[in-house]
Amino acid sequence: MTDEPQRGERRRRRVARKDDVFPTFDEIAARAYELFVAEGKRVERVFDCWQRAETELLERAARRAIR
Repeated sequence: MTDEPQRGERRRRRVARKDDVFPTFDEIAARAYELFVAEGKRVERVFDCWQRAETELLERAARRAIR
């Protein structure tokens, strides 16, 4: 048995709690979309926007965790 969703099922997203350090999928997606729009919605930049959003949010989480 695996944790992978079966065909036709949706994976449940983790719900953020107030004390969470790491960003959720939805937080990364929202930031990536902001970057995508700011860069003129250029399709070839989608991956770069996602990667930058992930990096920004994970760096912020790391700074919070160190405090």
